[in-house]
Amino acid sequence: MKQFVVVLGDVHAEIPLAVEALDRLEKELGAPIVQTFSVGDLGLFFTPKDWEFLTGPKKYRFPERSAKITAAWRNWRWPLAAIAGNHEPFHRLRQFDADYFGDNLTYTNAGELDHSIEGLRVYGLSGIHDPEHLEFTIPGESLWREGIRSWDELLNAVQENRASVKRLTYYKNSELKRLRSLPASPHLLLLHDWPETPEGVTDIHERPERELVADVRPSWVCAGHHHRPARFTSGSSECIALNIIGEGHRVLPGWAAVFTWDGSRLNFVRSWPEA
Repeated sequence: MKQFVVVLGDVHAEIPLAVEALDRLEKELGAPIVQTFSVGDLGLFFTPKDWEFLTGPKKYRFPERSAKITAAWRNWRWPLAAIAGNHEPFHRLRQFDADYFGDNLTYTNAGELDHSIEGLRVYGLSGIHDPEHLEFTIPGESLWREGIRSWDELLNAVQENRASVKRLTYYKNSELKRLRSLPASPHLLLLHDWPETPEGVTDIHERPERELVADVRPSWVCAGHHHRPARFTSGSSECIALNIIGEGHRVLPGWAAVFTWDGSRLNFVRSWPEA
């Protein structure tokens, strides 16, 4: 029996709209969505304090939205397995607070994602690339001398104002190595950034996501971050880039990717909404 699986693009705290959109999609499918996945920038900022850990300019912090986000999350009825993007309540993710988010959310910094579908192998890598932050600390800096070597230790330094919150956004070499150590050829790999350079984007640095895809060889890759829909290949893998959700009651074309799982294969159905 086919099961519907939906991968979500960036939501950026528009959780009420995401609930509305998934309700609408389920009606169109005429069947329940068994499992959802997120490519990051979901934005579960339940309290005003959570917004303090949003990286980027303060103009993108909206603590007044927390009550509506919390209320919408109570109405979220689909199992969701997620990675982080680069705009998240990172103090709840890098040191994953499962009780805080409740039973509907599972998460990984890097590795295999726990979810509800037997036999489906899904890997994920949270965050984005920065060539200066592929290790937890830079040789010679104060954090290096303190011996910080883990997310827990780095998060403590951020909370004590000894390190910038932005440092929580960047994945590490050790996490790339962990993913490469897993059995190859998963059905799906979730990335926040693309494994190939989007048109119009000038890469200054290497793109480790491309090398990761080549080594891990997933059947499908889904990514977000650039807020535009696209379909392309990277090595032997089929890739789907997802759009940002939108605003108000309007969901932008290509925000979600709809798949079916037949017990052995993950089959792409369509991007949703269609243009």
